[in-house]
Amino acid sequence: MSQPAEPKTSSVAALGAIVSGALILQIAATIVNTAVPLKMALEQKAPLLIGLVGSAYSVGFLAGCFVIPAFIRRVGHIRAFAVFAALQAVLTLSFAATPLDLWGISRLGMGFAGAGHAICIESWISGQASAGQRGRVFGLYQILNRLALIGSQIGVGYVSMQSNDIFLLASAAFSIALIPVGMTKARGPESGAVISVRLNTIWQYAPAAVIGCLYVGLMGGALTNVAPAYGILIGLTQKWAILLTAGIQIGALVLQWPLGLLADRVESRKIMLSATTSVVLCTLALGAVFWFSLPHSRLWQFGLFALIGAGSMPIYTVAVAHAYFRLGRERALGLSAQLLFLWATGSAIGPLVSTAFMQVMGPQGLLVYLGTLSLATGIYLAFRLRVKPPEANPFAERKPTAPTIPDVSPAGRRSDAEGK
Repeated sequence: MSQPAEPKTSSVAALGAIVSGALILQIAATIVNTAVPLKMALEQKAPLLIGLVGSAYSVGFLAGCFVIPAFIRRVGHIRAFAVFAALQAVLTLSFAATPLDLWGISRLGMGFAGAGHAICIESWISGQASAGQRGRVFGLYQILNRLALIGSQIGVGYVSMQSNDIFLLASAAFSIALIPVGMTKARGPESGAVISVRLNTIWQYAPAAVIGCLYVGLMGGALTNVAPAYGILIGLTQKWAILLTAGIQIGALVLQWPLGLLADRVESRKIMLSATTSVVLCTLALGAVFWFSLPHSRLWQFGLFALIGAGSMPIYTVAVAHAYFRLGRERALGLSAQLLFLWATGSAIGPLVSTAFMQVMGPQGLLVYLGTLSLATGIYLAFRLRVKPPEANPFAERKPTAPTIPDVSPAGRRSDAEGK
């Protein structure tokens, strides 16, 4: 497969359009992701129901990973982006018109559309950025994305949850995201076939990467979809519950870049082991704060949850770096798609299991879930450090593939391109 020519000068306008639209989408999605569990907690819904609604989004995301790439290849990036934005806007309005017990249906559809946006945005940036700038563009995009997430989370704390105005605001933001993308004169990237990497191959050569991606999904699903409700259930005000959730993202933002740099210089499994150990210690410290009713407990909670976010969220970058080191970069997109599949699987399970802990143990069951999961992951990583891994880069003799839309093949089936 021949390599595509480097993007022309129009790529700057195309990148500006998609990044602007993506940041507006992040604001809209964060408003919904924060408001849904918060509003359900204020309405005194059972923690398990809150977890089911949170998991519904990730299930929809997983389903989207299977069917959306073909749709994007057929209609193009710009039309696909518009379709998914319109779908998100309509589904957001449905929260104001349906009972809380049925919100899982809307979240399922939003997860499907969210997968479409993720694939559109990442493949668009990958296709438009030049080879020498791709890493920096992605890094800048991730930082801006995280800042938009934190800002919109904090903003939710100043909106009354007793009305549905918050959903009207989010729906408007989804619609506004269409404007920069719809106005661009640049064309979206070309799409070709994808060669998949089998999950069992990743497990054979980089099992720590598999566990790391699952861990981030299991942690992130709970921290994103359950933490706002947790804050309300332990007696915090709406603003402090939102600040608690924002603290998780602030911690992740602070350590995202340093851990990524460290992963290029230090054994990735040691970094992941240190990070998971820090999460275990933070959950124990949070338990002590509640048990002994320490003064300034809100500040302790904010700081420790920020450290939990710092020790868990950035592990995905480290796990991906480990997988690329072990298997090589020749099949980057197929490998990335499978790692995304693992993360999304964890995100679908995390809210459900964490709220089951809370249903049985009370609100502090969330801390038990986070600590137990981190401890189990740390034990496995410590074991892997004692085992000699197989020879790395099993695809070293194969030709690299051209950048294209990420595809997912959980069953490990090869594409036609691979079979040739």
